[in-house]
Amino acid sequence: MSTKWRYAIGLTVVYFFLHLIVSSHYGISWDYHYHHYAGLYHLGISVPSIGSPAPVPFSPPDPRLTVEDPFGPFTQIIPSLSQVLFYEKLHILPFDIAYNLPMILIGSLGVGLLYLMLYEWIGVVAAFFGSLFLALLPMHFGYLHTNMKDVPNAFFFTLGVFLFWKLVHINTLRNLFIASISFAVAFNTKINSIFIPVVCFFWLIISKKNEVLSFRNKRILLYFILAPVFALILWWPFWRDPLGKLLELPTFYSRNTLNMPVLFNREIIYSGVNIPWYYPFVYLVITTPIPILAAFFVGLVVSLKRFFGKNHIYSLILMWFFIPLVRYFLPKTSAIDGVRHFMEVIYPLSALSGIGISEVLKYLRLNRRVLICVWLLVFVILGTNVFRFHPYETSFYNWIIGGTYGAWGKFDVDFWGTPQKDAVSWLNTHAPIDSVVHIVMAQSSASMYLRPDLQRYVNSKNYKESDYTVILNKESFFAMYGLSAYLGEKTRKGTIVYEVARENVPLVWVIKN
Repeated sequence: MSTKWRYAIGLTVVYFFLHLIVSSHYGISWDYHYHHYAGLYHLGISVPSIGSPAPVPFSPPDPRLTVEDPFGPFTQIIPSLSQVLFYEKLHILPFDIAYNLPMILIGSLGVGLLYLMLYEWIGVVAAFFGSLFLALLPMHFGYLHTNMKDVPNAFFFTLGVFLFWKLVHINTLRNLFIASISFAVAFNTKINSIFIPVVCFFWLIISKKNEVLSFRNKRILLYFILAPVFALILWWPFWRDPLGKLLELPTFYSRNTLNMPVLFNREIIYSGVNIPWYYPFVYLVITTPIPILAAFFVGLVVSLKRFFGKNHIYSLILMWFFIPLVRYFLPKTSAIDGVRHFMEVIYPLSALSGIGISEVLKYLRLNRRVLICVWLLVFVILGTNVFRFHPYETSFYNWIIGGTYGAWGKFDVDFWGTPQKDAVSWLNTHAPIDSVVHIVMAQSSASMYLRPDLQRYVNSKNYKESDYTVILNKESFFAMYGLSAYLGEKTRKGTIVYEVARENVPLVWVIKN
């Protein structure tokens, strides 16, 4: 086994077991029931009947009615299969860890994959730093335990780009089929992957120029036919009306989060209505740790200078980063929850950061021992961010916005409701028997952690009349529920009995009424 493979496998294994060790600190996210029930449906396993009382309080739409929504089937099937196997059948993992396990594995494989890519493309220094940047990027670290859609999509998007590069580099029938199958898997994970052939096509034009239509490139060109064909073949068995579901995709994704409020720089904007083109760029700038961001801008400048050079890797990485973001130049583009709708770009972001720091270190001509010390220093700095916010890494904001405290009131500081697991744990310990708890947001996922007597009556009264109220600090939704005045009143009266906070910013409150 070559050195690069030993390091790639080593990084993957260490990262996976690190996340496995801390996995109990996380919980299920807002979307859990929607995708778990759909996963069970695809597996042929019954879900709770719509005619029966809901097992936990659902906010509309009821997930028992959305099992045939055209999300990527792998997004739904794989986590549910993991839960059925490791929780229900083998009884070796709690339900939430069992469900999140595939995301942990896929995200860990992503760290090793990025190392391999940068090792082949740029060199060992860029590989070590780029993979470190991805591994300790707070949004990547935290979402491995909460995000069943975007973490796998980011990995398979990256794999698809890499395997197309392999096809261009080693033009064989085997590589053609592998690259095409990779796209098929990516497409059946999340529709964002339709940008893979777009990235590959434009890069092919630049890298091959006048040779694009050459007969010797026929296998490469065949990719643009085979890849979508394989994607459709893989899509077909999962649906009663596969063509209808395929044609439904544009309408479904344009309406799925339509008019959902988004807090953006103190203003409420609306998904699919007036999302500004700079939305993704602002979020990437304010949620990326400064060392990674600084290295990214150096790598960006270096790559732009080498865009039309002999090494076409730089143009590929730039297109891989920018092309998926082009859709935000259309104001009707949907966007919620920070970076998660464009998480596929955190891999090229980390790659560009790896290039940037490797160029700086090359310019300084440091010896190997000093390079190792620099890597360890960066590891400590980035690891400290993760440690301080753990297990709520997705609430991290950097000092450009004034940290998470500076972001509070300008942007949402939580998106998926995972801090409510801690709030519910507090209630399980302190709430009297048969207390009525009202969980305002993400109630279905948070209710899963309530003790049985509390779960029996959860949300049976409105949030002003219940014994306890749990409020997630997702300010985008405060107006929807009329929470601002209520929360202000309870703060003045001192009836907030528990909160989970990071950098003095509450992520969730428990209020005694």
